[in-house]
Amino acid sequence: MLQLRQTWDNQHFFKGTDDPEIATTITHIRDQIAQLASACALFSNYIETAETLPEDEFPPLIEALRNIHQTRTALNKQLSNVRTYITSALSVDAKDANAGTLMPTLQQVGSELSQAMTPMEVFLNRVRPEFITTLVVDPVLMEMAFLLTHQRKLRDQLLSVAEENLITGLAVNGLHTWGNLYTELAGTLKCTVNGETIGLAKAANLLGSPQRETRMAAWQAIRNAWIGHQETAATILNAINGWRLEETQKRATVRELHYLERSCHQNRIKRPTLDALMETTYQQRQIGQRALKAMAQMLTIPQMAPWDLQAPAPAAEETPEISFASAIELIAEAFRQLTPAMGDFAVMMAEKGWIDGKPTPNRATGAYCTRFAEPREPRIFMSYEGTMSNVITLAHELGHAWHNWVMRDMPLMRTYYSMTLAETASIFAETLVRDALLQQAKTSAQKLEILWQDAQSAAVFLLNIPARFEFEKRLVEARKQGVAIAPKLKTMMADSWQLWYEDSLSEYDDMFWATKLHFSISQLGFYNYPYLFGYLFSLGIYAQQKHYGANFNELYTNILRDTGSMTAEELVTHHLQQDISHPQFWEASLKIVEQSVAQFEALVET
Repeated sequence: MLQLRQTWDNQHFFKGTDDPEIATTITHIRDQIAQLASACALFSNYIETAETLPEDEFPPLIEALRNIHQTRTALNKQLSNVRTYITSALSVDAKDANAGTLMPTLQQVGSELSQAMTPMEVFLNRVRPEFITTLVVDPVLMEMAFLLTHQRKLRDQLLSVAEENLITGLAVNGLHTWGNLYTELAGTLKCTVNGETIGLAKAANLLGSPQRETRMAAWQAIRNAWIGHQETAATILNAINGWRLEETQKRATVRELHYLERSCHQNRIKRPTLDALMETTYQQRQIGQRALKAMAQMLTIPQMAPWDLQAPAPAAEETPEISFASAIELIAEAFRQLTPAMGDFAVMMAEKGWIDGKPTPNRATGAYCTRFAEPREPRIFMSYEGTMSNVITLAHELGHAWHNWVMRDMPLMRTYYSMTLAETASIFAETLVRDALLQQAKTSAQKLEILWQDAQSAAVFLLNIPARFEFEKRLVEARKQGVAIAPKLKTMMADSWQLWYEDSLSEYDDMFWATKLHFSISQLGFYNYPYLFGYLFSLGIYAQQKHYGANFNELYTNILRDTGSMTAEELVTHHLQQDISHPQFWEASLKIVEQSVAQFEALVET
């Protein structure tokens, strides 16, 4: 049995959140930012004439950009390391006073860096195309090519340098403070389940309990905890979305950008692709509903309820707890079916202390993968308590980590991939593990337990994720008209669930807008449909294995490495010669899901 760590070892970055080196590093970063601001100020002189810039001005400006770019890259690495360290500490202990104090400071430093770069960014968005053509062939600057070209698609949304800096500066103590407040609440709120007072993270794990009474008690406890703070949660949502709408309006000097257009740009997809994804999924929503109805039949209940959505298969009641070491071994073996290197990587993550899964009292809810920038090292956060659901979550995050790992030799700016493509790697990893488990299953009960995981995924991605998307659209539209108070938010959430779940649930979770972190992330709106995109896209890639045979891992690795250099449409056209803006691509992936659900239904019936 493997002897592995279940807590982070980040000692080679800082010794603790009270390490004086953190303050020293922040001071150094700020000194460098001041110098960078002076260098970038040069471009303020060229903004007004950027569209007609003479060619003889190109060489000195390109030279200045080289120096700025190299300094910015070094600063981004330093700031990223401190930010990752502090964020990681707060995830483990939301009451870490040192980390809690440092987080707003780091957000302020990030704002200062962004403001220092603004004159250069505004210039690059406004300058004539010929200058950009010269820039992107420069050996030092060519790594900027994709991000710069993509950014320029919204150049008509750009404001003046002063206005851009005003928005960035005010966001630190405005927009992002609301996101911080939610994170602090989620990490410190307590609830009582069966007489025991616990944190939300531990209560969330109980939603995967084999005992239905425990699941219901945990769900109700989490709900009650947030009901006690529903006005605060509602204020957070209204503040974040109000800020975004106001900023969009201020930027609409040339044209008003729809909130979904902005989201698509952030996720590097086109609106027709999003529309095709959502419309095709809605037409096939009965696949997810069938999965829930078969799960209810297997649980011998009339209908699934919100507290049953993470329930383990009934056979899991007899399955012993899966140790962390066993989970790593199981996942590594599944990954090795793709390539031995991926399996070895999963083991290395745990051996080096790059995964923190041990429950702690003031632990954040959810799971995520992050990374340190120098050296390039991924990190995983989750709460591991030995369930099959935990194993799949661990596989999901290891998929993210592998994505980062195969890009570790690339220039930093070419590793910034969008959320849509990020979720592809994670869900691909889940599929590898579930398929491996299914192949190993020797009895119908074992097969049912694995197919149960597939059915749960179908319900989550084809129903829950789209319901989140529907709610957020309604939220933004409601916020245009005024403040959406808690009762209205409850109604909108229930209606969104009804649209997608229909009669496959006994009731709807009308407090999901408060209990789900994703709606209160200040940095990014619509943190939902990329999961559906990644789910169906990864299945489409996974299905290519037979066609490519021994060359498939090379194809998959090349896709991952290009995620920071192409839009989603370009990536699929280049590597798979397909068009994701049409329903046919998504229909093919949905057919794979339907076949899995049908297999599950057949086993349930026997």
